[in-house]
Amino acid sequence: MRKIGYLVIILVGLFSVLATIESVKDKRARHIESFVSEWTDQGKPVTASRIKSAEVPVYTKITLIVKQDKEAAGFVTADIKDKLAKGQEIYLRDGGTVCGKVSKVSRDLDVNTGMYAVEAGFDNLDSPAGSMLPVLVLTGILKDVLVVPNSVIDISGDNYSLWKIEDGRAVKVSIKIGRRDGYGTVVKEGLGSGDLVVYTGQSILKEGDKVNIVEEKNTSADTGNGAGEE
Repeated sequence: MRKIGYLVIILVGLFSVLATIESVKDKRARHIESFVSEWTDQGKPVTASRIKSAEVPVYTKITLIVKQDKEAAGFVTADIKDKLAKGQEIYLRDGGTVCGKVSKVSRDLDVNTGMYAVEAGFDNLDSPAGSMLPVLVLTGILKDVLVVPNSVIDISGDNYSLWKIEDGRAVKVSIKIGRRDGYGTVVKEGLGSGDLVVYTGQSILKEGDKVNIVEEKNTSADTGNGAGEE
């Protein structure tokens, strides 16, 4: 009798597991079917941003050593030295507030480092003397450019493309790019000011798909991000 009891328990457990598996399969099938139906009626869900031409700040990153009396100094290479000048504004992060200014840029090569000395003055410094201080120096302004996040661009060899939306449909366009760095990519050809660019949801798109914009984001220029460089 005990063996029969164990067998009954095992069979009940087995049937329970099989029933659960079939239930999960059925729910998944209905879930997928509901997605397909929803996409057919409303379009595939994406987030997008209407890109507008704007002036974009260009930052150059340098590292200084904190001294006393709200001052810091360091050395830069020749190509960076040529971008710097006394009075240029310094930021601790892109899009942040001004925290100081370049006070001196040496035009003479330092024989010990093979680089050029740079000094800066700050409004306030919390970092202790002797510590390293990475900063961004505003070194230029790009006029009337279109900037998109790096994540929206598809790269295949030397070819670049992205998705935009025209008349509620997904369109993949080839683009030519300019400056590309950690802050974004300048698009030189392939986009126009006012174009609606897909920011997320590209992986499910095919040419001509109907799309449903679930969120329209601000452009990179609107949020104050710059085109930085190392």
